[in-house]
Amino acid sequence: MNETGINEIEMIANNGSNKGPEIRAPEALSISKPDMRMLFMTCVGSHMWHMESKDSDVDLVVIYIAPTKSILRGEKISATISQRMEEKNGVIYDTLGWEIGHLIDQLVKGNVNAIWNAASPLVLLPSSVQEKLKALIEANLCRETYRSILGMAESQIQSEKKPVKNAGKGYRTALRTINFGIELLTNGRLCFEPVLHIPEVSEVAEKMRRLEEAYEASALPDLPDEDAFRNFLLRLRLEDLEKDKERSERQ
Repeated sequence: MNETGINEIEMIANNGSNKGPEIRAPEALSISKPDMRMLFMTCVGSHMWHMESKDSDVDLVVIYIAPTKSILRGEKISATISQRMEEKNGVIYDTLGWEIGHLIDQLVKGNVNAIWNAASPLVLLPSSVQEKLKALIEANLCRETYRSILGMAESQIQSEKKPVKNAGKGYRTALRTINFGIELLTNGRLCFEPVLHIPEVSEVAEKMRRLEEAYEASALPDLPDEDAFRNFLLRLRLEDLEKDKERSERQ
């Protein structure tokens, strides 16, 4: 996938496992930015964890690159594309876009959403960029991500206190986030294990305690190698500039 505009999507993807859901991404996805080149697309949310129900939305993330030429000219670029929802064949697609520079900024900060967006096991539109970035993420897992994971889990726990359609959902999502964090901090692995039961408050509290212990005992570096991520982005920008030059010469 080299020249895919992010308003040109029409595909069916599967993660290669019999457990993985088949997902159809509708054309356009309400994201129309023809000057942006899509690098890859992942599926996050409940499908990423194999915790979806028949009523679950499909949460898609488009990672795109803005023209390097525009950046060098000082033009304002979109760091994100606003979240949009649309229905196609009875399925609701919830789609957002992140520019690769914004993604790198968040990865350097240890943001867990950025890790999920880039390293989800459900890659709907694969590319060498995604494969290399995932490998870079796995080589640079760090203790700083604990803060993001903790904040995410606390927010999910708080959601259980609001009137909700599915009682226990907040605790289930919190527990999967906590388990992800414990495995990351303890063993330096990205593990997307589903939580298929409704946990008790006591179980969630105990896992929160274990998450803190994992953070305190973690042998991971405090921060990722920022230079490695910045150099990755630099290479992408330069490659994009070269492709733009080649396109101009062909015209």
